[in-house]
Amino acid sequence: MIANGSAPGRAGYVGAHDPAEAARLDAQRAGTLDELRGALALHPIPTAAPRVLELGCGSGVFTRALLAALPAATLTASDRDPRLLDATRAALADDIRAGRLILTQADAAALPFPPQSFDLVACRCLLMHQSDPLVVAAEMYRVLAIAGVALAIEPDWGARALYPDAEALAALLDLARRARPFGFPDLLLGRQIFALMRAAGFVRVRVRPTAFAETADMLPNTETETDSDADLGGITGPGRLLDQARPLLRRAGLATDDQIDALIARLAAARRHPEYFSAGVDFAAAAVKPAPLLPGGTI
Repeated sequence: MIANGSAPGRAGYVGAHDPAEAARLDAQRAGTLDELRGALALHPIPTAAPRVLELGCGSGVFTRALLAALPAATLTASDRDPRLLDATRAALADDIRAGRLILTQADAAALPFPPQSFDLVACRCLLMHQSDPLVVAAEMYRVLAIAGVALAIEPDWGARALYPDAEALAALLDLARRARPFGFPDLLLGRQIFALMRAAGFVRVRVRPTAFAETADMLPNTETETDSDADLGGITGPGRLLDQARPLLRRAGLATDDQIDALIARLAAARRHPEYFSAGVDFAAAAVKPAPLLPGGTI
């Protein structure tokens, strides 16, 4: 999702110039609502009609889930990219007309809202794209009401399994680690989510894992799958991420086009294998904003 500015010397969000980015985000819809409901169960929201803020709404996949899971809420969905906000606006026009949804262009690292404006602040696959995710976590803390809940869902690609050619996944993770200072997403963000919430000042941080898997039997028929999807290992797969990050990797001198293409081809070949198996984990963290301490250390 797009929601932060770039640090000096860093490229922006790797999908920012991909014309198929909205479609890529839409393809991640499966399981989102169940994952959200499991995360919301970690902490009750302190009001029956909560004011909710979503950071990095993208094309509206997580927005739909929030609207479904919290029917009494008023939701403000934000993103830095006006193209993706337009996609959300078109997809959720009925909710906007009904007054349930407000869209706003905003940077998650510098939110245009006063303190204590919301009862729930939520994001999914956002912090991994931040140059400094702690800044965004601190903004979540600032705009939350006392006893409000912050919720973040992030993947951890280091917890993934791939068969065959697990070495291709290891090569991707190594490249991602070296490219991180130049703006590549942090593929290991999920394991940091507890520490980030604690560092931002939240208490009662609860973490819930959600596992997912894909096998050769679950994939579309290769006769109907498009050539571009097959070449990139699926519209949401690691090959797509590498292709989106191609300019960044070239500028940083970390990989040539031939090297990027070779790794994409290995990942795609694994996905075409009749015994293909891939699995991973998302980590959802929910935490509470505490009441401020009074002089003497009392609440």
